[in-house]
Amino acid sequence: MESGDQLYLLADFPAARTRVKPLSKKIVEYAEVNPIARVRVNVPVSHLDRDFDYLVPAALNSKCLVGNRVRVRFGGKLTDAIVVGRAAESEFAKLAAIERAVGPALTSETLELVHAVTERYVGMFWDVVRAAVPTKSRAGTASSGTTREASSSKTHISTDSSLTAGNWELYDQGPELIQRIKGAESIRAVWSSAPASLWWEEMAELVSAVLEADSQAGVILLVPDAGSVDRLVSVIPNSVAISTHLSAGQRYQNFLEVASGHRRIVIGTRSAVFAPVENLSAVIMWDDFNDAYCDAHAPYWDAREVAALRSHITGCSLFVGGYSRSVVTQSWCESGWCESISSSKSVIESVRAQVRTLTETAIERDPHHSRIPQLAWQAIKSAIAGGPVLVSVGRRGYIPAFLCTRCGERAVCSCGGAIHQRNRNLPGEVLMCSRCGSGGWHCDCGGTEIRALAIGAERTAEELGRAFAGTPVLWSQQEHVVSNVDAQPRIVVATQGAEPFAENGFAAIVILDVFPQSVSLTASESLLRRIFSAAVRSRPGAPIVVTGDLGGRESQALARWDSSWFATREIADRTLAHLPPSVRVAQLIGDREAVMSIAIEVEKLVQARILGPIEGESTQVFLIVPRGSGNTLSLVLNQIMRSRSTDPKNSFVRVHIDPRDF
Repeated sequence: MESGDQLYLLADFPAARTRVKPLSKKIVEYAEVNPIARVRVNVPVSHLDRDFDYLVPAALNSKCLVGNRVRVRFGGKLTDAIVVGRAAESEFAKLAAIERAVGPALTSETLELVHAVTERYVGMFWDVVRAAVPTKSRAGTASSGTTREASSSKTHISTDSSLTAGNWELYDQGPELIQRIKGAESIRAVWSSAPASLWWEEMAELVSAVLEADSQAGVILLVPDAGSVDRLVSVIPNSVAISTHLSAGQRYQNFLEVASGHRRIVIGTRSAVFAPVENLSAVIMWDDFNDAYCDAHAPYWDAREVAALRSHITGCSLFVGGYSRSVVTQSWCESGWCESISSSKSVIESVRAQVRTLTETAIERDPHHSRIPQLAWQAIKSAIAGGPVLVSVGRRGYIPAFLCTRCGERAVCSCGGAIHQRNRNLPGEVLMCSRCGSGGWHCDCGGTEIRALAIGAERTAEELGRAFAGTPVLWSQQEHVVSNVDAQPRIVVATQGAEPFAENGFAAIVILDVFPQSVSLTASESLLRRIFSAAVRSRPGAPIVVTGDLGGRESQALARWDSSWFATREIADRTLAHLPPSVRVAQLIGDREAVMSIAIEVEKLVQARILGPIEGESTQVFLIVPRGSGNTLSLVLNQIMRSRSTDPKNSFVRVHIDPRDF
């Protein structure tokens, strides 16, 4: 050929190889100090969830810091990894090198937190990292920032100055708490909403006190949803949001601003509990009982527990608030780990006289057992001229529940199953048990007819609209949430979690269907939260009418405005029954044989009590141990799950540590 090159056929390859000049091997220089990086590689099996050693090229030395994300060859593929340590030497003779540095991911503090969460919840390191560190993205950063400002400006509402000035004066220990924070004291405290209080203003005051003690302090504020993030952003200056409702680009940019130390006040949903805030002084959490704080992906961590864990590890202050006192936070107070902040007695007395519940006399005057009793109609009629009225109804989506129309008791089969209407075309088979399938139900009082426990916001709004013709009626539920209303007369019907705040507060509150709407561990606690979250939206002196279970513990707690009283009694009942939070629980879900073999092995090693198996689509087993053995339970389960993952024939078993409900 003219070029002098020779083409070789495939059959002549061995001869050609001898004539090809070999390429010179590139010489790579490695870091002089601590050239070994210990990394956690993103792998899908738990027995490989451990440290691996790699060489650090000199060119990447400054970018391979502890906590940074890198790319390495693992199993022949380029894979993400996190640097968890640097060392001078390795026990292995032949090591591969790190191929690329990606950027910051974890700090030394958040790295320790991720390790702790992984061990506690029997998970894998990278499953927690994925929740803690946003996905790297540059797309849509500018546009999402503009949208953010617009949405934040819409959520700010004007309120009466008497409700916002000195929010913590509504609490007995409130002014003292603020002074202690300003004195740079490390505090763990739990508070429940005082009547007619605004939680976002209270959180803003806490942040202001922390910054007065140290202008360079870092603060994390956790809220359950995007609307709550917007409320806080509108009242806390120089804050940044880390929330899943932001675009990927905006979220990652905000994360980098926090990691670089340019922003120190972070407002976000559950994942923000891992935010790499410099000089973290306080974690402030609102509405801790909200299920939105539970991650739906393995290892199913709970932001409330992670916040407590971070406070324990770093020594930072922890403030947890809610509409009502949760059982878990009350147990923290009773153990002495947290302080309890309660409403001022003078404030409570001004509200106590306005709480009205159904009495036997009121029920006798309403022989038809109307879902909206006469007491509620009167409260709405007398208050509507003075401003908006809130009518709270049960949230949709619970287990179907019905009441006997004659006596008002819950319609339950003799086996304990809930009664439902199966087929209206078959008179003898209308009322069926959802558990055993038997028909022909009748109540102990002789009644054979039932009515729905809750019918939803939209239908209730229609009924009230007909009764109060000419009065505007709004309905708010998860599919259509109304955040704020003005002070004009109107009726607002809302489900739990969708109740708006009214300018100057609601003129009256009516809370319907105060019955536990599910059979579960936290049913009463959830009902209590619903009652208080509605009642706190009233203006001072407004009537609060509660309809439902006559003399129920939830209604008594509202009449006292003392949710900690309720939580204390719940803890006592659960302690007698050996239920959380007095014990630690592990839930195993999977194939029956696999689940039972793990449960029996744990029972031998930790002396756990086994509840189950519960059969269904998958078999469930609950392992219960004394609270002091909780760490041992997690350790043993970690070892068992790692051992099982080495054999691909073993079926998958899901482990859920300390589920909120079962």
